[in-house]
Amino acid sequence: MVSPIALVVLLASVLSAFAAVAPRGPSGVPSTCYACPSQDNAGFSIGTYSNDGTTLFCSYPATAGENPTDFYCDYSATTGVLGSDADGGYCPSSAPATVCGSRKKKRSPVFEKEMKRVQARAAAPQPQTSHSNLAARMAFGKKKQMLAVRDKDEA
Repeated sequence: MVSPIALVVLLASVLSAFAAVAPRGPSGVPSTCYACPSQDNAGFSIGTYSNDGTTLFCSYPATAGENPTDFYCDYSATTGVLGSDADGGYCPSSAPATVCGSRKKKRSPVFEKEMKRVQARAAAPQPQTSHSNLAARMAFGKKKQMLAVRDKDEA
């Protein structure tokens, strides 16, 4: 006769073996993800970008080494729809669809810290003065100057 303890051990091993080989969903089926457009509508190339699973952050710097939060576009990571345009109106209306990869890229700690600072600043109430959007207008002016120089060089 088989002891009850041996029966429990046998049952536990059989169940764990089945759990190890049981199907876990459609992992072989490709799903749709979204990527940053390679350029903004003004022709500036992608700089820093990230995807936290909810928001796709795409930076389009006017010059090398520029702060990634000067000119950027935020897209929905699940639909590709433009969420916010901080690129002077030059953000493409949607992010292109791609096939999802199996690994999620991690953002650098420096970038995470900068993004938290920017998000906190954006969430803070802004004074309603004529100078409230001065920084944005100055940054947009810098980008317009870069476009003028580029257009002059192409002419």
